[in-house]
Formats: sequence, structure tokens, C-alpha cells
Amino acid sequence: MTQKRSTVSAASPGCGRVSRCFALALAISAALSLAAGGCTRAAGNPPGFIQVDIETSPTSLDPRFATDAVSSRIDELVFDSLVRLNTRGEFVGDLANRIERPSPTEIVFHLRPGVRFSDGRPLTARDVKYTYDSVLDTASLSAKRAGLEELKSIAAPDKLTVVMTTRRPYAPALEMALLGIVPAGTPARAAHALEAPPGTGPFRVLQFVRDEKVVLGRNPYRPAQAPEVAGIVFKIVPDFTVRALEMAEGTCDLAENNIQPDLLGYLRARPGLKILKSAGTTYRYIAINFRDPRLRDLRVRRAIAYAIDRKAIVKYLLRGTARVASGMLSPENWAYDGDVKTYPYDPGKARALLEEAGYPAGPDGMRRLRFVYKTTPEGAALAETLQAMLRRVGIRLSIRTNEWATFYSDIQRGNFDLTSMEWVGINDPHQYYLVFDSKMTPPRGLNRGDYSNPEMDKLVEAGDAALDTDQRRRIYASVQQLAADDLPYISLWWKDNVVVMKRGLDGFTPYPNGSLISLATLRLESGPEEAPR
Repeated sequence: MTQKRSTVSAASPGCGRVSRCFALALAISAALSLAAGGCTRAAGNPPGFIQVDIETSPTSLDPRFATDAVSSRIDELVFDSLVRLNTRGEFVGDLANRIERPSPTEIVFHLRPGVRFSDGRPLTARDVKYTYDSVLDTASLSAKRAGLEELKSIAAPDKLTVVMTTRRPYAPALEMALLGIVPAGTPARAAHALEAPPGTGPFRVLQFVRDEKVVLGRNPYRPAQAPEVAGIVFKIVPDFTVRALEMAEGTCDLAENNIQPDLLGYLRARPGLKILKSAGTTYRYIAINFRDPRLRDLRVRRAIAYAIDRKAIVKYLLRGTARVASGMLSPENWAYDGDVKTYPYDPGKARALLEEAGYPAGPDGMRRLRFVYKTTPEGAALAETLQAMLRRVGIRLSIRTNEWATFYSDIQRGNFDLTSMEWVGINDPHQYYLVFDSKMTPPRGLNRGDYSNPEMDKLVEAGDAALDTDQRRRIYASVQQLAADDLPYISLWWKDNVVVMKRGLDGFTPYPNGSLISLATLRLESGPEEAPR
């Protein structure tokens, strides 16, 4: 569908933001040019190790407590799970080499023999059972316990067999089998979350210095095949300018999804770098607080949707590194249905809907809403752009930004009118149940806007119970159509996966969900260099 306006004009309220971004990009490019003379591998890293720059420290090196994206990306390199996701988002065996479903409520996993943890202990079904039992124990305070709500029991009838029993027929049961496995007896308390237990994955944790680096070396019981990398130094670099500088200087070998779009053109021109871009599934949306009677009016929600020029945002702010989204599920998901209502940019229609809804304006002719976001450069750019676009239709958006802890507390308590976040790594459409079912408000679930629609409840609960894939696909087509009509979320975009890496590396495969698991098979095309300090 063609939108009426797909650019931000020079006279538009949004042009200031775009101009500032462009000026910033020029300034950074100049700095990069000065800094990026002959570049070699990072000084101080052991031979055969590569450096990967990340934005923040992991919150946990124990897979039972890792809920943020950075922790999850690192943990999946250290810990195996019963199943994993392939590049098409399909479940395949990981520790399990055979999976059976003898009844609608039972799944049997047969473990691969001969697997060892990085400290030499053999993996058995007892370790798997212990890992799950420790998460289910309320004393552990693991946030992942909510994801095991439908797990009735887990048994280890012999050393290589694990049996999961669910409370009811539960289609997304394999999602529960993605938990990384630790040895039996590993302490399961949040206070130990930064201690890295042994895993069976391709790497082990050698060193963790908070806010500085995480160093992984090969699991000695899963040795690398030459010329695969010997290890990885995850360097914590919060500043996006410094990350770009390190790529240009050659001190960083690879960065995924954390280089500002404005800087990609410059880095693409560097002869020693290459950029891999592929469709991603990370979903950016605006969440709406239905506790506010103004926002419970569908006409107001639709007015906000029509007021946002998504194509301009993707083109100018994101520099084309995203796709305009029609809903939570991207086209790469097996349950995706794109035949839904969309909201092409139409400020005239937005103003008319606000008038029709009787949404009163203040003495200055403006209506007022609050927008809260987590403090990041990307969040600031989006907030200012939305503020300018909504001003055009008579809505004055007041902006409040907070660090993660305060921001998270606000959205959990419903202290917002509008907010914007991302869902990363959506695999199963069961996510709709977690965010839209009326029973899933915090702390139990993720319905932070207190959305309630009996028709949606009925559909998402039916989608969880149906075990036939075709039946689930039909159910979730209806879910997507209802979500697009009723707008519990306003969809913005699906973010592309963008990987900047050295040309001397080969074998990295981007995953739609942003996984870094293919670092395990990354190859050095030529021997690693040592840079002078």
C-alpha cells in the first residue's frame, strides 16, 4: 500500500532531528578518518581470539537467570539446551538427538551420549532435571520460572532420558526446552547469577570483569576445528561512537546490531571491513496504556497510528536498516499473516478521528499524552520524531526518559500513556498470549498496558492448546487480524540484522533472531595478527 507521504520535508517539524543526526554522522566520520590509519587485530588479546564489541555487561552468566539479550547471546555459546533454533526459526535437537511426543501432554527427550561439561563431568538426565527443578523452586527467584508455568513435572527415568509433562495440551512446549543446562548441584540463587557454571557448549567463561569484558575460551571437551577461532573477547563498549571507531581502527573484529545506521556507509567504505545485512525478527512497537479512558477509545489509537510516518522513520532515522511492520510476527515466522489492516501515514485522517472521538484539546488547541522510554540514543531519536509527528495532528507529547531500572518499574506499574520497546527473538506466536491475554498483566505476564478483549483471550488460549500446525496457523491469522484492528500495540518496524566484521573472518551466519551462535564456527581466513600496544 502506498503511503501519502514517505519523506520528511525540509519544512517539517521532524527535519531538525534528521539534520542533527546527519551533522553528528559527519563529525563522527571525520573522527573515524583520523583514527583509522593502518589497523590490526586488538592488542592484548590471546592468539586466535577475536574481539566482539557489545553495549552492556551481561546481567547473568547463569542461563537460569539470563533474561536480557546480551546475557542470552553469551550464554548460548557456553550452555547447550535440549533443543535449539536453526536459521529458519525451527526447533532442532541440541542435547537431545531424538524427541518423541507419546501423548498430548508428554514429551520425551533422548540425550546424546558422551557429552561432557567443560570441567569434565559427563552430562546426564539428572543434570537436566536439576536445572529445571532449580528454576521452578521459588527460592531461586529466577525470572524464567514464569516461562515454565505449564510444566507440571520433569523426570529422569534413566541417565539419557528426560520426560517433560505439561499441565494441559500445550503447543509451544518446545519453547520450554530452550533452557541452558548446568551441572546438578550448581547453586541456584540470584546472588550467584554472575558466576559462570560449567556448560556443555562450544566455549567456557575464562574471565568476567564487569563493565569491561567477558572472555570465552574453547570448551576442552569440544575442541575447535582449525582454523576456527580459539576464543572470544566480548568487550563492553557503551558508546556507539567508540564502537564504530574500534571497527574502523581494527581493534574490534565483529559487531552485530549495535552500530548506528548513520555510520554504516562510512564503515562500508573501509577496505578491511564487510557488512552483512539480513531480515530480522526484532519487533519495535508502541505500547498503549488502556487504563487511560482516552486511549481505550479505538478512534484515538487509530489516530495515533495514522499520524506516524513509518516509511520516513525507516528511511531517514534507520537509514533503511528495517522494514515497516504490520504486526508482531515478521514474514520469516511460520504463522505470519500479512493480510491485516494497515495505517498509512495520513495526518488528515488522524485529526478527523480525534475530533470524532471528542478528545478535547486544551486552550492552546493541543491534547496531551506522556511518552516514556529507556535512555538510549535510539530512544531519544524516536521520541523526538514521534513528538514532532503527533504535534502535527494536535497531540503534544511530553517525553520522560529514565535508566532501565526506573523505566522498567514504570511500565510494570502502568506509569505511562505511551511507551516504545522491542521484542527480540520471537519464535512462537505464543508471545501473543503473554502480551495480550487479559490474565497476563504484571507480575504474572507481559500485558503491561492492561489490554482486555474477550475475543483476543479466546483466540490466544486456543492457539496455545491446538497441537496441529495448520490449525494454529489459522488461529493466529485471526489473532493478527484482530490485533491490527484493535491496536493493543501500534506496530513500527522489524529491525534488520546488521553485522560489521573484518574481511579476514569467514563462516558467520546471521540468525533472524540475532543469535551469535555461529561465532562457534567462525574461521580465521589468515592467521591472527598481533598489534603493537
